[in-house]
Amino acid sequence: MRVLITGGGTGGHLYPALTVAGILRKKDPDGEILFVGSRDGLEKKVVPAQGYPFWEITTARWPRRFSLDLFSFSLALGKGYLEGLRIIRKFRPQVVFATGGYVSVPVALAAATLKVPLFLHEQNSVPGLANVFLAHWAEAVFTTFPISPKSIPAKKLVHTGLPVREKVLKVTRDQGVRYFELDPKLPTVLVTGGSRGAQRINEVMLEVYQTITRQKTPLSRIQFIHLTGRDNYSSFCQKIGERGIEQGKIGKLIVRPYLEEMEYALAAADLVISRAGAATLSELLVRGLPSILIPYPYAAENHQHYNALFLKEKKAAVVISEKYLTPEVLLRKMEKILLNPSLREEMGSQAKKLAKPDAGEKIVEFLMRSRF
Repeated sequence: MRVLITGGGTGGHLYPALTVAGILRKKDPDGEILFVGSRDGLEKKVVPAQGYPFWEITTARWPRRFSLDLFSFSLALGKGYLEGLRIIRKFRPQVVFATGGYVSVPVALAAATLKVPLFLHEQNSVPGLANVFLAHWAEAVFTTFPISPKSIPAKKLVHTGLPVREKVLKVTRDQGVRYFELDPKLPTVLVTGGSRGAQRINEVMLEVYQTITRQKTPLSRIQFIHLTGRDNYSSFCQKIGERGIEQGKIGKLIVRPYLEEMEYALAAADLVISRAGAATLSELLVRGLPSILIPYPYAAENHQHYNALFLKEKKAAVVISEKYLTPEVLLRKMEKILLNPSLREEMGSQAKKLAKPDAGEKIVEFLMRSRF
């Protein structure tokens, strides 16, 4: 089976696509998979490293208001569309799978023109502009969260969940604890703002760590894995030293800029403090992890707020709006969860109920049934 996969720009669009590709490769070892993406996106580096052929295409970000950007976007879209037609005619895919974002639009339009079955995946609670636009030609739109049929016809929506990497499902807690040399008897908190980090979360957590080292909270024996983001790492480490935050005054504090082996951090964690991107939340759910979510306030269509709200309504997470985020507020939420094992267990159980660990398998079943 020949499958063309498009989408990227960010990890949220790319990694679910790679998970689907991995399952396709296992089920059909003789099949062919081609990734198509932008020249400057994350996919250009990551996809070839995973052993898949990658072809570049002209892309442009979708303008969100009327301006001169609309003209340049139209030119780029037209060029990308023509490139997409050439790619599809050359590769002759039996199905096209697009994971959303502006990167996927030219190829998906070309697939529709040439009558190649098109399938989409929408990561967020609020559909993005690209998927709303492309849904008209799609056979189905797979979703991470239940989505209202207001923007996409109900007959096309399939609630599969978001494909999660196999490693996230397989690493045990013992393996995670050993990886970071943690004490298995003490609770561990994972703090992450994604690959780029979250400056506001970093700032507030510095205050939290300082409060802990001053013995002004019962959390003095808690262990922390803090991922600052690559851009914030050096300044964060400098501020730790300046504020007198020392290992001997806190259970354990592990600070990293980023972690390729995220599965070990998730396996070791008892509580996660993070943004509310769909990929992150899907990994928390399959691991059954309670969380304190601080949605990124400038996400398109405010989708992180709605992603987080879904978990909150199901009692799997606590949500703090960034405008109300202070060290005092965060500490109170942390103490409530960390000092109450039964609450942690209940939140984790609710998270597990929402998980869709077989999302990738379900999507691949649809794709393989659609071959012509």
